[in-house]
Amino acid sequence: MKKDGRKLRSKSTSYHILNTVIKIARKGNIDDMSFNSIAREANIGTRTIFRHFKDQKTLQENLDTKLGEEFTNAFSELNKEDSLERRIENLSSILIKLYSKNQNIIRWFLRNIWRDKNLRTNMFSWNKILRNFVFSILPEILKKSKPEREIIFECMSFIFFLRLKIVQGLNEEQIKEIFVLNTKKYLN
Repeated sequence: MKKDGRKLRSKSTSYHILNTVIKIARKGNIDDMSFNSIAREANIGTRTIFRHFKDQKTLQENLDTKLGEEFTNAFSELNKEDSLERRIENLSSILIKLYSKNQNIIRWFLRNIWRDKNLRTNMFSWNKILRNFVFSILPEILKKSKPEREIIFECMSFIFFLRLKIVQGLNEEQIKEIFVLNTKKYLN
């Protein structure tokens, strides 16, 4: 079966654009992001971006999907058959790695969710997806009361990570220790 070269190039260009957006965002320049700055960084024309993403909303939706795939792949590495302690440690490591790698993107989303209905919808759905991942790795949480579940989830949240990293000035190893300690405490 012969593949259509135009479709392959189009898909490749879309990936290149999304990867460029992620690269810009991870560097911390997400507030300055425009189709012009993306085009400049990707070394393509602005019209090319508009051919692949009709507007900012479409680009955000595709970015959201790409990041969702990244999170899903990271969580698929976890072994649900490990001991509770090992699952807590591995889950904490993966969350911290993802939070750290994507902190500028997540912070931008958090700052802008109240201005943009689409972002708000995506963030709330992301929160639900993240909770489901956590619960699938640590089903023991579901046996706890609602307030206890909320405390455990909050002890592994991005906001808690950010407070420990930015406000407290802790490194990732110290943050992991706190994630693990709190989760173990509330699961016992």
